[in-house]
Amino acid sequence: MKNQFVLYLIIALSITSTGLSQDGEIHHNLENDSANHVSNIKEIFNKGQVEGHMRNYFMATINEGSLTDYWANAVGGSLGYHTAQWKGFQLGVKGIFTFNLASSDLNKIDPVAQRSAHWEKELFDVTRPEEKTDLDRLEELYIKYNFKSSAITFGKMYINKGPLLLKRDGRMKPFVYKGLWISFKELKKQQLYGGWIYAVSPRGMTEWFSLNEAIGLSNNGYLPDGEHAEYHEHSNTKGLLALGYENELSKNLKLMVWDYYLHHMYNINWFQLDFENKKLFAGIQYVHQFADAYQEKLNFENRIYQPDEKGNVISTQFGLKTKNQNARFSAAYLHSFNKGRFIFPQELTPENFYVSQPRSFVDGFGAVDIYMLRAQFAPDRG
Repeated sequence: MKNQFVLYLIIALSITSTGLSQDGEIHHNLENDSANHVSNIKEIFNKGQVEGHMRNYFMATINEGSLTDYWANAVGGSLGYHTAQWKGFQLGVKGIFTFNLASSDLNKIDPVAQRSAHWEKELFDVTRPEEKTDLDRLEELYIKYNFKSSAITFGKMYINKGPLLLKRDGRMKPFVYKGLWISFKELKKQQLYGGWIYAVSPRGMTEWFSLNEAIGLSNNGYLPDGEHAEYHEHSNTKGLLALGYENELSKNLKLMVWDYYLHHMYNINWFQLDFENKKLFAGIQYVHQFADAYQEKLNFENRIYQPDEKGNVISTQFGLKTKNQNARFSAAYLHSFNKGRFIFPQELTPENFYVSQPRSFVDGFGAVDIYMLRAQFAPDRG
């Protein structure tokens, strides 16, 4: 098949009451407003806060030669409400909606590639590519208990913490999770995190799925012998257990240690050390992964991770930055050893290695070396 040249033209406009970060993530901290306390139940709702945003996103894929071109313009927004705290308790709810304002036929099959649009469909719902209007989602619905600087949350929520389980709000809808999440911040310069996640609504989708339904919904990837894997709904996983420890060792040095156990599938240990001062930054990541014993009970083609695999990945980076923080220049390197692959379901979040790029991930690779040079520029906000 002919080589394809893909041009991404992205126009993202976002108006939000709480600000838009440089990486495109919309941040809100209304639910963490510890000063917003009330003395009686009546004031819980009277002193609650509303937040939301509007967004327009245009994308086009221009393919080489006679291959079909695709384009789409999505418009949407969100509206959320978070109560004040009463005796530490707080409620939150948020809905998000998207409309296909205009687009080419995203379901048209190219006669040469035998595929339809890929990236543009992720603006809407990849599981219902024909739908253009019914694209709303209940994004948050939780009860939260706050104590001092810590909190326990149960329900549908954002997590956005650690190297994985990130919301990745670069499209119309981010990743959101359902389960129990604990943030413990009572130790000086140290934080503990933990939770049990049993459902997810992935980016580019509008429905909620149990983890057993979600994992492999988009793509099952390949087996170590190069054949297509078929692990979707074979492991009967009940959820994901995540435990994290973060420590500010000094003003410029931070340690991050996380463990992710995906029931019946595998375990991931993630170690990361980052250094940053006014002029430079550097870091090292080491990740170890091994299969759950349940995988041995499955047929070869139905395993997400082979019992004899031991994934080991090491990644480093070094970079310089300008005094005003407007520009960052870095070099990064990753080596995945040949005893196993790094795998994390893209339905839960893309991984976050130093070399990870949008639409170009380490997921599924073993025995690989990756080199990266990066230049980042951000406008001065004045």
